[in-house]
Amino acid sequence: MKKTNWYVIQVMTGSEETMCQNIQQIMEEDCYERCFVPMAEVRIKQKGKYVTAEKPLFPGYLFIITDAAEKVQAALWKVAKFKRLLSAGGTASALTEQEVSVFHSFSDENYRISLSKGFIEGDQIIITEGPLVGQEGLIRKIDRHKRIALVEMPFLGRTTTIRVPLEIADKRK
Repeated sequence: MKKTNWYVIQVMTGSEETMCQNIQQIMEEDCYERCFVPMAEVRIKQKGKYVTAEKPLFPGYLFIITDAAEKVQAALWKVAKFKRLLSAGGTASALTEQEVSVFHSFSDENYRISLSKGFIEGDQIIITEGPLVGQEGLIRKIDRHKRIALVEMPFLGRTTTIRVPLEIADKRK
């Protein structure tokens, strides 16, 4: 049976991977398709050189693909530490098809967002490679120093700004 609904679980920031592993250990395999932490590549400076690392795209949240939200909710009570399935009005809230589609357009098959590259020409951002190609209209702001683009995307019924890795090669006039 193919699981189709994506749910979001809030956990303590920094414990996303551990909580995902704990959930996988206590959940029956036929109850869910995948539990994962969406990650984004970041360029950080270490010992004077830039290196690529990965950080959670949504710190404090992990995702689970399941059609058995009630079983997931019950299993979460068996896991120590803070966690909760995000809900509205007492009912677990799944991401909409549009929200999942937008997320898929940015990420690879392992739910990772890789570094995009581009340049600025005048007032226009031109992305030449990476998941932001063709998505320039969603970029709200660029921080060239931190090498990120602030991108708006739908998330749980509202618009959320996420930090997507972007390296701007140069600025042309």
